[in-house]
Amino acid sequence: MDRRHFIAAAATLSITACVGNAPTAQPVSSEGLPADLRPVANADFANWVARFKPRASNAGISSTTFDAAFAQAGYLPGVVMRDGSQIQTRRTLEEYLSIATSDERLSKGRTALTRYGSTLDAIEARYGVDAHIVAAIWGMESQFGEKRGLIPVVSSTATLAFDGRR
Repeated sequence: MDRRHFIAAAATLSITACVGNAPTAQPVSSEGLPADLRPVANADFANWVARFKPRASNAGISSTTFDAAFAQAGYLPGVVMRDGSQIQTRRTLEEYLSIATSDERLSKGRTALTRYGSTLDAIEARYGVDAHIVAAIWGMESQFGEKRGLIPVVSSTATLAFDGRR
């Protein structure tokens, strides 16, 4: 799976995870976010979202769920900028790996694999992505749910998928 398809799959997973069984639009407040992390009008992004909808449908995402997830979504220019300056692009591989594979993070990863093993196995069975890979991404991106951030997930993921740089 190439990175672009991965981002699209992640967007689909994010939509499913965020909305669940009873889809309702959740207001997303951009209050307190820097201006570049607030949605801006972008006709090309809107067209990308429209073209992505059938793909999400083919992956089992209902139109209602998709519409609810994207109701407040928008293009976030700051996400693209920040993506290009992530820590792994500013450090040597050795420096990055020493941070990414700290004893604390590895311990939390083992705990997460034990605690959420059945969920991770179900994700692996459904999407074909190894449970350990999902857990590693989860750990790197959110410290296993401890660090959630304020930037809207659907907008962020969709912005990165639209950007297509990866």
